[in-house]
Amino acid sequence: MTTKPHQPLISLCMIVKNEADNLARCLRSARGAADEIIIVDTGSTDATRSIARSFGARIIDYPWNGDFAAARNAGLALAQGTWILVLDADEELEPGSRDELLVCAKHTEYEAFFVRIHNHQGMERASQTLTVNPILRMFKNRPKYRFSGIIHEQIAASIVQETPAAAMHMSTVIVHHYGYADGVVERKDKISRNLGLLKQQLEESPGDAFQHFNLAVEYMRLGDYGQALEHIGTSLNLAEPGTSYIHLLYKYKVRCLAVTGDYPAALEACGQGSSLFPDYPDLHHLKGALLLQVAALAEAKAALCRALEIGASPPLYHTESGLGTYLTHTLLGQLCQQIGEDHEAAACFTRAAQLQPEPWLLIPRLTRLFKCTGREPELHGWLAGQLPGILTEQRQELLRLLVRDGCYTAAADMLEGGVGSGVAAGAVDATAQSAGEIDAGVGAGAVDDAALEVPPSADLLKLLQRAEAASAAELSYDDITGLLNHPAVNPADGNTSLPLSAIAAAVQPLILLADKVLAALATSAIYSPAAAAVRLTLPLPRSTD
Repeated sequence: MTTKPHQPLISLCMIVKNEADNLARCLRSARGAADEIIIVDTGSTDATRSIARSFGARIIDYPWNGDFAAARNAGLALAQGTWILVLDADEELEPGSRDELLVCAKHTEYEAFFVRIHNHQGMERASQTLTVNPILRMFKNRPKYRFSGIIHEQIAASIVQETPAAAMHMSTVIVHHYGYADGVVERKDKISRNLGLLKQQLEESPGDAFQHFNLAVEYMRLGDYGQALEHIGTSLNLAEPGTSYIHLLYKYKVRCLAVTGDYPAALEACGQGSSLFPDYPDLHHLKGALLLQVAALAEAKAALCRALEIGASPPLYHTESGLGTYLTHTLLGQLCQQIGEDHEAAACFTRAAQLQPEPWLLIPRLTRLFKCTGREPELHGWLAGQLPGILTEQRQELLRLLVRDGCYTAAADMLEGGVGSGVAAGAVDATAQSAGEIDAGVGAGAVDDAALEVPPSADLLKLLQRAEAASAAELSYDDITGLLNHPAVNPADGNTSLPLSAIAAAVQPLILLADKVLAALATSAIYSPAAAAVRLTLPLPRSTD
């Protein structure tokens, strides 16, 4: 008695060309989910094919003919699985999503599943996610389900045409995409390739709303916002109600109009889009940003608060990481600074840092806010309670930041709390050194000419110490001109031979001096609000200087 061959459950179908750098990572991520791999190779000359073979893939030679859909369909024609899973070589499955794909495959009441594509800034899963897009990537293996479109090929239209009542489900499967990471687009000349194919597609189908949308995206990448707006308008006119990307057309229209400086039109487009998609946080965030630009501060705050009420975008929307969450909290914090709501601003920056994948980016802004609002003595305790990871994991960077921004009280509080593993062995003991003796230019150690090799800017550091020890009212003309005329800041020949670290040390005293003078202005003066605003916008110190 012969046994029936095992039918694969999920067939992974891919098209590739010269993807030796990426393919193994992609195929490795699909192990345990896909039990058949079909690779359509369109002309690789590197190790792509041998890598595919090492994973047991079936390889199909397919000479490139400029049609992505045709290449995709060549793989689909040979797939034996009940389900088709589509991945690109520059993608990988989230490890926890393999099991979810298998669960999805058991739900045969659905014809297709959307996954969440996380587009990364870098080439690693840990790099920042820039955008998140819901895309249909797993569907039933039926002979009439085939891709269409020579570029940005789609399967959904075919499924709906053949099965009008098809049920599709938004899964929480995550796929990480690195194809638009820094440098990759330029290296592969994707924009030039895409423009050529899209123009060809529109010559054949001038009424294709989706390809007008795609062409607008490519023009945005090129910075040609006029052309982008033209194709966005055409796509909006052609797209059927309920089309999945209409919300994105409004968002891109707002962006293009804002970049060209047409804020009234951008705000009008925001209103149109948010009336159709009231739960789309990206549009509310953009509205808040635009209103902030035109100084409609109360309305801007309301729009940003609405975005935060919604939070992270619902799954069916294309979104950018941070809109409705940490980027919106950051922008709201900046707005609260402008209207004098300092405690709310501190809460916004803190919440942004708690949600931000790279919280350190918010710390200079938060420390400056505490300093400028007279709350510097609270800073160490605030960070310990709200952002303890900063104190434990980036202690040395924080100490240098505080010193360079003149937050000597907060720096001393840190040192009194224990040196910790992150502080250099020669860090100053706060009980033995006055605040004015902490080096603001070369790190967190005490300024001791006898113990340190004196850098070229040692005299500048001494001027800084003198300036810091005096109140703004006590600074003499010689103190100020000594700082302004120091060779590191104002070299006679227009050049300087000092290293970058010394130049950075020269600039920081000027910032601290300006801060001291602004802080000394009478709070009752008519110009006090303007001075406070200028103080908050002084350049933030960088711990990497």
